[in-house]
Amino acid sequence: MRKFITFIICLNVSFISFAQIFNNIDEIYPFYGDFAAIKKGNQWAFINKNGEKVINFRNDLVLSNVTTETTQPKPSSFPIFKDGRCLIKREIDGKYYYGYIDKKGNEVITPQYLNASNFLYGYAIIVKHLKDTIGYNEVLKKNVVSYKLEEYIIDTKGEIVKYLLTRNYIKSKNTLKIQSKFIAPHLIAVKNEDNKWDIYNF
Repeated sequence: MRKFITFIICLNVSFISFAQIFNNIDEIYPFYGDFAAIKKGNQWAFINKNGEKVINFRNDLVLSNVTTETTQPKPSSFPIFKDGRCLIKREIDGKYYYGYIDKKGNEVITPQYLNASNFLYGYAIIVKHLKDTIGYNEVLKKNVVSYKLEEYIIDTKGEIVKYLLTRNYIKSKNTLKIQSKFIAPHLIAVKNEDNKWDIYNF
């Protein structure tokens, strides 16, 4: 009888020790820094290493191609935090604009950029629209405008740190591609009009 009671107690302890935290999760990705991304339907959330949900499920998180020890050699696509910031996007007038949230899910940089990189070394690269009025059309009675794209480096508060380049805006997906890349802390490579690289410090 004593052995039977001991068995029942051990069985109950086992059930208590393996309490279910989440159910019906579609995907769980490796930890990247402090958080792991989980997916349910078309929404994403983040959990910490205690299994606690730190960012609730939402559908505005931007996926990044990430290679980890468990995804090598092929990268996986999931949202990540870099330097305490995660990319988000919002559709406005048929276009997506990019911004960032912090580790509490607060929107710290409002979606306003046509493209944006993850943070690295405390900085990110963003693409902004520049609208320039170059004249006035008397027949149509409206301003003639020129659209250009500008790239900048910003810090984690969204403050512009350095201007990088200006290029003409052409309605194509490739136009919005970021033309610069970080190569070291305070060192950036910028692709010029000759399709060559210029290197700057900042």
